[in-house]
Amino acid sequence: MRSFDHDPIAVGKPNWLPLEMLLAPSECEDYMYMGRAGDIELYKHRWTRRYLNISSDGRCFYRLANGTYIEISRDEAIRHVSS
Repeated sequence: MRSFDHDPIAVGKPNWLPLEMLLAPSECEDYMYMGRAGDIELYKHRWTRRYLNISSDGRCFYRLANGTYIEISRDEAIRHVSS
């Protein structure tokens, strides 16, 4: 398991590519771009309000309460954001 210390969240021009690599176009419509923490793009699901955190190479991450990001599987990330 890989983890990253918390980086400050920066909001800039939305980068939709990581989300588009992970989900079907029709599913991407349910997400809002929230910014970037280091190399991890942050997307919030409009209904569940949970985050899908994806690096530019498509790896998924879960943010712990202390702000550290740990790498999780794609399936785990989808389950988390869908619940």
